[in-house]
Amino acid sequence: MLHSIAHKWREILNHWRDYPLREGKKWNGRYRIERFLGMGSYGQAYACLDLQSGQSVLLKRSKPSKGELGRRLLERESFILQELLHPQIPRWYGYERMAGEDGLIMELIDGSCLEDELQEHGRTYTALEALFVLQNLLQPLKELHRMGFVHRDVRVPNVLYMQSVMYLIDYGLACRIGEELPLELREQLKEIPAGDKAASGSWAAMKRRMREPNPTSDLYGLGHLFLFLMYAGFEAADDLEDRGWEEELALPWQVIAFIRKLLTAGEDGYLSAEQCEQELEQLIAALRGPSNVIRKLTSSRRR
Repeated sequence: MLHSIAHKWREILNHWRDYPLREGKKWNGRYRIERFLGMGSYGQAYACLDLQSGQSVLLKRSKPSKGELGRRLLERESFILQELLHPQIPRWYGYERMAGEDGLIMELIDGSCLEDELQEHGRTYTALEALFVLQNLLQPLKELHRMGFVHRDVRVPNVLYMQSVMYLIDYGLACRIGEELPLELREQLKEIPAGDKAASGSWAAMKRRMREPNPTSDLYGLGHLFLFLMYAGFEAADDLEDRGWEEELALPWQVIAFIRKLLTAGEDGYLSAEQCEQELEQLIAALRGPSNVIRKLTSSRRR
């Protein structure tokens, strides 16, 4: 009973500590809060006006309730963003501390979130449109991998649109290729050690694969992002039979083969973003061909 009460009070206290900063407040005497953009597991995002430069910027503030973990992740994200320069990756502007708080200052991408488009506005995607999304996201991923990093969190909440440009955001879980995070940090992030068992197809197994420190984990994330887009407009059959996505989704067999390869580890999967991009371009070209080609692709599913 006492333990339950103490836990509830900790939740209330953390909620109070993480309450968003009010509009008009100045952070570190320089950045005026214009509006609260959202809150993730470890940080809060604000659209701000830089009173020195007059420029609109994004302030990412570590959540006070996350303490040292939030600060460490924000520092890591700041370090990685400084190394990157790509038109689909937010630019790094600075990193500042104020009275025990850390803040990452970066380019403000004032666009639409892919997750919001799906869930709040009911946007649906055809298979070809979803493949174009993947093709766009491969561009920042290629640069990220070329610079020696892996994102480890390629999901719809981390994709923004602004003026027809697609951005990959949130590098809080990114790391160097091949880097083994300190055990303490992995435990705090609740990342499953490679030797632990997790049921195939479970969220724990998918999360472990997505968190691997190599480029193929980002390609694996792309595969699941595609399936998320497809299921956004999916209506389940009345028979409630448990079937895999290959059977539930009406996709050309070439698309199924491509997605399977994104989700496959080792030599049977894609080994690099460049290899994936090359085959994706060929697939899109085939799907955009004459209507008889599309009918052939759809009716010639691999048995």
